[in-house]
Amino acid sequence: MGRTAWTDVPAILRERVEQTLGEAVTTTESQAAGWSPGSADRVVTATGRRAFVKTVSRSRNADAFDLHRREARVVAQLPSTVQAPRLLDAFDATADGDEWVVLVLDDIEGKHPGAALDGRDTAAVLDALDTLPPATGDLRALPRIADDLRHEFSAWDRMLGDPTLADRVAEVVPAHVLTAGPAIARAADRAAALVDGEHLVHADCRADNLLVDGSGVVWVVDWPWASIGAHWLDPLTYLVDTLVRGEDSDVEHHLATHPVFAGLPAATVDAVLAGLAGLFFEHALPPAPPNMPTIRDFQRREGVAAAEWLLRRWDAAPR
Repeated sequence: MGRTAWTDVPAILRERVEQTLGEAVTTTESQAAGWSPGSADRVVTATGRRAFVKTVSRSRNADAFDLHRREARVVAQLPSTVQAPRLLDAFDATADGDEWVVLVLDDIEGKHPGAALDGRDTAAVLDALDTLPPATGDLRALPRIADDLRHEFSAWDRMLGDPTLADRVAEVVPAHVLTAGPAIARAADRAAALVDGEHLVHADCRADNLLVDGSGVVWVVDWPWASIGAHWLDPLTYLVDTLVRGEDSDVEHHLATHPVFAGLPAATVDAVLAGLAGLFFEHALPPAPPNMPTIRDFQRREGVAAAEWLLRRWDAAPR
């Protein structure tokens, strides 16, 4: 089952969105990218006013319901210097016997980076992520990503140490990666501490959470996981995302030359790639959540991309 369509959103909620925009919505365009099981629609009013509307009901996916609420709080706090859509309205409502959350944001006319698979957007994305500021004011209340990832980055220890998981791990983790598993687990040991920092971190930096507008400016969307941490973490995870898509993008070149990675030790990159690989593989182990049938395969591919990049780096390192 895919996203909720705009016409499936209860009429009382659509009317509230129209009140926010000041007139009736005349056309809508559903957005298929991303993993939320809720609705995601570009809407246009009779006079051409545009907005982006996200909704989800608690019964459809309780986790997504809570994440939408969290995103509304985060986006309301983002400074104007962050290249992110402005929040126009956010509200909870009860309709058709269910609880709903609705976000109304400025619509960014653009495309997701990386679609051409030629690496042309990578530098622009890294440039945009380099502008995320140190966390100040209300943003200081965001969680520290090092704390959030401490358990996640120990996934290799659990996957390799629990005999009851062995068969499923062998199904998810490629054999050549699993052979290197103990070494990858050792590299991941200190990864959580290494991602600590004082910058605003998006913490879910993939192409489907980015838009490139007509002037080439990159906008960062979908903020429920915003945290405080290392400035280079979002850029590194985006490079992993280019590998997941099979982009012709020289990730090592970007690591070596882009200012956002200046002074970043190779061992730190290795440790975080090891931690990310374990996190993604562990997430891919259980059955898919309701209304999100393809997410486990995607998480597995993220794990493969991070692990195989790490193994290539180790193969290329001086001995």
